[in-house]
Amino acid sequence: MLRDSDFKEIDLGDKEVFDKYISKKIHDNSEFNFTNFFIWRHHYKLNFSIYENHLCIIGQYRNTFPIIFPPLGAQESGFDNALMALVEYFKYKGYPVIIKSITEPIKEVMEKSLPGKFKYKHDRDMDDYVYLSEDLINLRGRKYQKKRNHINKFLNRYTYEYEPITNDNIEECLIAEIEWAAGRPKDNGIEEEKVAIVEALRNMEALGLQGGALRINDRIQAFSLGEVLNPNMAVIHIEKANIEYEGCYAMINQQFAKNSWSHLKYINREEDMGIHGLRKAKMSYHPIKMIKKYTGHLL
Repeated sequence: MLRDSDFKEIDLGDKEVFDKYISKKIHDNSEFNFTNFFIWRHHYKLNFSIYENHLCIIGQYRNTFPIIFPPLGAQESGFDNALMALVEYFKYKGYPVIIKSITEPIKEVMEKSLPGKFKYKHDRDMDDYVYLSEDLINLRGRKYQKKRNHINKFLNRYTYEYEPITNDNIEECLIAEIEWAAGRPKDNGIEEEKVAIVEALRNMEALGLQGGALRINDRIQAFSLGEVLNPNMAVIHIEKANIEYEGCYAMINQQFAKNSWSHLKYINREEDMGIHGLRKAKMSYHPIKMIKKYTGHLL
């Protein structure tokens, strides 16, 4: 049985452990990625343990109930034992058994190995948006006319330079994010996002991230961070831009895809978290597919 002492907080030195159990060959869920677990570890109170050769992660966001993530391992063998160990641990602690971020393949494994034990509900707010890289780069066709218009306005109004994020400009990106966050209304979500972005920028090399930035009037006005999620797909963790520069978001989106991810077929731009404006923006880029996710409840 799992006990409190079996779990530990996530730190940067755990990347090798996570990478061992999170198979880049099979997962296209943006959440199953060390960077996401690491930069959000404090806000989601994430802890992990290794059980039956599976990575077992639990968390809790603000005042909600604690949650379980599906056990992650290179093989199905041991999955059911690891999952049931987490279930028994939650029952022992008196928590309701809630399993988040269940993708279609994991749902199939759960139904096969533990039939009839869980009910599943589609969690639309957490579905990942996946695009063809060539679509985000070329923006061809009538459906991307508005995006091309945004970029053309940007090009007509501003003189810019695109540059990769390196040690030479990371501090400028940090300063830009802190200034932008300070100018927005006080909100827990904004503060949490700022901390996550600072974590990502401060640890870019160790996390294996790539980044790109737009410089206008000798200042960083937009930047984006991402990495390879699997052999065919990149994942974009962060995208920030100064909205005072019209078309800035469209430009960093297109330029980062072009300069960093043209060799990969797909780009995963993560979920919209149920935020109306974010959903509208992500749908406007016409995803080629969605990575559906479910929440599981013990029956």
